[in-house]
Amino acid sequence: MNTGTLIRRITESEGPAVAALWNRMVQEIPDGGPLPPGGEARIGRMLSTAAWHHQAFCLVAVLDGDVIGYVNGALDHGDGLLPPPMGRLECLYVVPAHRGHGTGRALARAAFAHLKACGAGTLRIDVGADDPRARAYWEGFGFEADTVTLSRYEDDAAGSGVPGVGPAGPADPAES
Repeated sequence: MNTGTLIRRITESEGPAVAALWNRMVQEIPDGGPLPPGGEARIGRMLSTAAWHHQAFCLVAVLDGDVIGYVNGALDHGDGLLPPPMGRLECLYVVPAHRGHGTGRALARAAFAHLKACGAGTLRIDVGADDPRARAYWEGFGFEADTVTLSRYEDDAAGSGVPGVGPAGPADPAES
């Protein structure tokens, strides 16, 4: 990590600056793009709330007064299947000019410590199925794949009259 980089909880006034980084992040991902009109302001308000919220959090990396990265997440009390609370990491981002110096790892470790201090026993993060770099990054911290999330997009319907189901309907796995 760059000498002089400070990792700490976001302040309410930093929400807009971190939202601008969020907008940069979504433009760097495959098939990403800028946030819709008003999106950056809404995210800024959400992140400002994370300065004091008891379940949601945002930690920032600050160097020479500038926010150069962030990690955010929340405690999740879940559906009762796992012992609560569970810690959920949402996003981790470091501006490109400051990558490769350990800032992302320091943010991740600070988030783990924050969630553990809040009582989280299990930590989770979602990673894109087509993003082996992100998967390897988080596996380096001891995360392992334990679920697969499948998504159905309504604009992919194939003429069945049922959104997301092809003309023949879903296949019965027992018939395969």
